[in-house]
Amino acid sequence: MTLSLARRLALLAQAEKQRAWIVEDDYDSEFHYDGQPMPAMQGLDRAGNVLYLGTFSKSLFPALRLAYLIVPPALVEAFVTARSVYDGHTTQLNQAVTAEFMRQGHFAAHIRYMRQLYRSRRDHLQQQIARHWRHFATPQPTHGGLQLSVWLPEGCEAALTRQARQAGVLTPGLAAHYQLDAARRDGWLLGFAALTPGEISAAVARLAHLRPD
Repeated sequence: MTLSLARRLALLAQAEKQRAWIVEDDYDSEFHYDGQPMPAMQGLDRAGNVLYLGTFSKSLFPALRLAYLIVPPALVEAFVTARSVYDGHTTQLNQAVTAEFMRQGHFAAHIRYMRQLYRSRRDHLQQQIARHWRHFATPQPTHGGLQLSVWLPEGCEAALTRQARQAGVLTPGLAAHYQLDAARRDGWLLGFAALTPGEISAAVARLAHLRPD
């Protein structure tokens, strides 16, 4: 779920007031499908309270082993020192190849292509859920990312997850990830990026028989 602009601004104001740091892990933010993407807090930060993390593991591939951290100028030296103590440095060859890949415009073209591909897979998953799961699942609007969240009837997540596992489909639950019991919702978080439309259709159809207990 995307943090609203109002909540981002409120969090930034509170961090400035308390002289606290915000660690922003902008996970898979490259993949936004509908409308304008929400600005990162790092881009809204005027007080220098945000440490911004990013990675190429999702946008390119995990084996590249490249990530980055944007910190306020006053912290650059400390983080460079900490990085050198931690494990020396990241392979220079991978950094140079990735930089040249980006300089020549290939990274931007790759992101545009993958964004279209993932959007089509998200749309296909939503269509299949509406066709086969309407009696027990309600997909939530997903404007970006690589997973689709689905609400389930209250108190039925464990039973439906067990039935899905018995049918050979893994459906990660949502309820256990809530910090506040009052906000907890039963649901699934379904990945679609690594599956073809045929695989998505087969997996959804395999669970069409599920019934909430």
